[in-house]
Amino acid sequence: MKIVMDFRKYDGVIGGVERAVIQITDCVARQGHQVVLLPKENRLSEVKAEFEGVPNLKFIPLDVHTHVMSAKNAYLDSVRIQEIARIEGADVIHFPYNWSFPFGKGIPSVLTVHDVIPLTFREAMGFFTNYLLYRPGMRIACHLNDVIATVSEFSKRDIAEKLGVSPMKIKVIPNGLREPLGPNETLQVEQDEKYGLQGDFIIYVGGIHERKNVVGLIHAFAKLVDRSGFPGKLLATGSVSGAPYQIKMKKLVDAAVRNTGMEGRVVFTGFISDEELDLLMRRALFLAYPSLYEGFGIPVLEAMRVGTPVLTSNLTAMPEVAGGAALLVDPHNIEDIAIAMSRLLQENELRQNLIVKGRERASSYSWQATAQLYLNLYEGLCS
Repeated sequence: MKIVMDFRKYDGVIGGVERAVIQITDCVARQGHQVVLLPKENRLSEVKAEFEGVPNLKFIPLDVHTHVMSAKNAYLDSVRIQEIARIEGADVIHFPYNWSFPFGKGIPSVLTVHDVIPLTFREAMGFFTNYLLYRPGMRIACHLNDVIATVSEFSKRDIAEKLGVSPMKIKVIPNGLREPLGPNETLQVEQDEKYGLQGDFIIYVGGIHERKNVVGLIHAFAKLVDRSGFPGKLLATGSVSGAPYQIKMKKLVDAAVRNTGMEGRVVFTGFISDEELDLLMRRALFLAYPSLYEGFGIPVLEAMRVGTPVLTSNLTAMPEVAGGAALLVDPHNIEDIAIAMSRLLQENELRQNLIVKGRERASSYSWQATAQLYLNLYEGLCS
């Protein structure tokens, strides 16, 4: 087969969506299928470096500087990408990020909608952008593409309900899970110095967004410290951009740290590499991930894979992904989070049980399996 894979989302940082494109493309190309990858023109050299050594790849850059919903990107979806698919003799186009507008498409197209967060949390979006552009835009995108893929049964229900898409049109293909990187003693020493990790710590992995519930986590952590005398730190990984919304959220988080007296006890690492993340995840007492909304929640599985117990929410996709291998909490209830954190510190049998169940749960996810499900979907569209 020949697949055109849109990669306009890549902007120098590899998040969940970018990782999915990289892993699916790698697996599909190594099976002998041809992939035409479409990155931004100004990111071409970085993308080529990311795929170095992968066979059966062709790169065609697009002259665009942002992946956001816009007239220019709709033009690329409807005209330029269709033209590329025709010239290349492609069998299918895969748009892997939440919206695309292939008006008058020439070949079948798959749209992956990871979640409908803009319909639940506006976050960085203004009122008019959200209600007059993204909400109707996502509905139109789901109508124009032949199949909608999504990452969880929860997201399937959410998409069907909030975007009016027939469940029959939506196929669930879970995210995969990368292999963790091994221990690194030199890096561990550097981390101890940089983050002041002289003892035990709890880890949170993710951005500084309203839906990530970081403020609630900080308040729960403060209760834990006050009641148990826990001497360790709460380590929060993830980057904070210079966007106005991110600056606003960081101010709220910093205020929560000050108001709870947790200065020096809550440490923000900024963006870290996969190697750093894996090492910190292995060393942490547990992952605290009490998010208010996730379409999937890859950090839950990343922690399980390296044998770290997980505390996560009983909402949205997290119970589905955890599959009974995590301690679930009501993320709106700070007391509930604090009690669960205390249990993970004090109940060794609970910790060991979650470690065993977590490793087993994580072993059922792989990018090879995810890529094969996409290949099956592509082939079904073309038959």
